[in-house]
Amino acid sequence: MKKEKILLVAGCSHMAGSEIDGKEDSTFNRQHSFGALIAKHLGRKVIHVAQVGAANTGVARQVSHWFHHNYDPDTMNVNVIVGWTEPTRLEMPSTMERNYISASTHTDWYEKSSDYFYKVIIGWEGGDEEERDAIPALHRFMADHQPYLEYQSYNLVLQIQYLLQSKKIPYMMLNTMPFFLDDIQSIKNLIPLIDATKYYKLGDKDEAFFPKYKELGYVNEKAKYWHHGEDAHEQYAEELIHFNKVNKCLKR
Repeated sequence: MKKEKILLVAGCSHMAGSEIDGKEDSTFNRQHSFGALIAKHLGRKVIHVAQVGAANTGVARQVSHWFHHNYDPDTMNVNVIVGWTEPTRLEMPSTMERNYISASTHTDWYEKSSDYFYKVIIGWEGGDEEERDAIPALHRFMADHQPYLEYQSYNLVLQIQYLLQSKKIPYMMLNTMPFFLDDIQSIKNLIPLIDATKYYKLGDKDEAFFPKYKELGYVNEKAKYWHHGEDAHEQYAEELIHFNKVNKCLKR
């Protein structure tokens, strides 16, 4: 049986191509994101599971749950590209069910368990009573304990690395938003465990997608919430394709 060739794309709004066309989510955005451009280059069908506003815990869960619910090794030939976001985002378990798919209306598959958390992001004060009561203290925790959050993000990287390695799934990782701390000994102890041949510019905070192209002067006049346009996505896709030629992370 000929297997369907798939590139699974996971991450936050930057992976989803948010606001390329000015909308928070759309089919056009996802089709013109750098992940989709790489899928086209490889001759693979893109499956976008990136969610707007995702934390790194959510990014890891997108990959884990997609494989649990959907992966069939007999019919699918899957590669994965994972874009990690800033560590200073939290997800807190909640007894209340939320409706985050309303912000990710054009995802190809929605990781439903995301709805049983609430998100804590710097600058967001909350949308309901539970969030507004809890978020101020959590913002203080995030500001005071960034090393903890970064350490946990590196652990999530390893979690997904080992999951994909165990299934012999080709993959590539990158940062859409930077990890800042790599000079703390606890983090230094983890970094050598990460396969740098599969991780674009591991440890180089200046190479994360959003700040890199902002610094280079790319401007998306359509964006309200700090996302790049089609030109930055095209350029970054070229960089990652070159990285892939050298390291052979992803397969045709």
